[in-house]
Amino acid sequence: MPNISKALLLGIVITAIMLTVYSCSKKKQTENLVQDRQEIDVRRPVRDSTDIYGKGYFDYRDTIESFHMGYSIPRDSAYKVQNLKAFEELNLLIAADSMNPGPYLDRANHLQNIHKYREAIKDYDRYIQLNPYNHSAYQNRGTAQERLKQYNKALWDYQMVLFLKPDDTIANFNKGVVYDALNETWQAIKEYDTVIVKDSKLAKAYYNRGAAFERVEKYDEAIEDFIKATQLNPQYKDELDKKIDYLNYTYK
Repeated sequence: MPNISKALLLGIVITAIMLTVYSCSKKKQTENLVQDRQEIDVRRPVRDSTDIYGKGYFDYRDTIESFHMGYSIPRDSAYKVQNLKAFEELNLLIAADSMNPGPYLDRANHLQNIHKYREAIKDYDRYIQLNPYNHSAYQNRGTAQERLKQYNKALWDYQMVLFLKPDDTIANFNKGVVYDALNETWQAIKEYDTVIVKDSKLAKAYYNRGAAFERVEKYDEAIEDFIKATQLNPQYKDELDKKIDYLNYTYK
């Protein structure tokens, strides 16, 4: 009988040790995942829309409608959804540490990429509550607001970007696009003016300002901007040469 009791006691001790080791192992895995994510966030270079938009030639124009057609290559290059398993990882990270802001921002960006704008905004809201000083979070939330046609909220977010990062260009550009959508053309022109002061080589800023000048019947200014846009981005040439010829023929 004593031998049986000793064997039973030994079994209980071994089981307890195994459960403790397993529990510690799972906890360590979660901690490592959180630590790895934090280290990745630290190492990740700061790369927002301004950095992307300030370089190269682009053969598209940003409008409210194009936003709803899906992300353009430059706009979403920083936040490509590789696979849906990313959500599982982010959910685990949030469950492990609900006060860590990073996973909320990553999950919001993934949600926006699959057009879950309302859900994305909730995560941006939570991220901004925890870290109100990241201009990119306001930029991205503003984009989600635009897609839902919540224009006043989008304008507020873009203004916050400019408060936190005064030299940002894309926030001014996006404000111009929103004002275009609201038919506040002169306000849009002011924003495009600011963009061009900040980055005089941004072809689509001239394109959009030229289109705005055309709407308010400032045809000389429109022609000048269209010419500049084609010089900076030859891919506009076929389209804008016809428009320039039309304006010269009709209003000169």
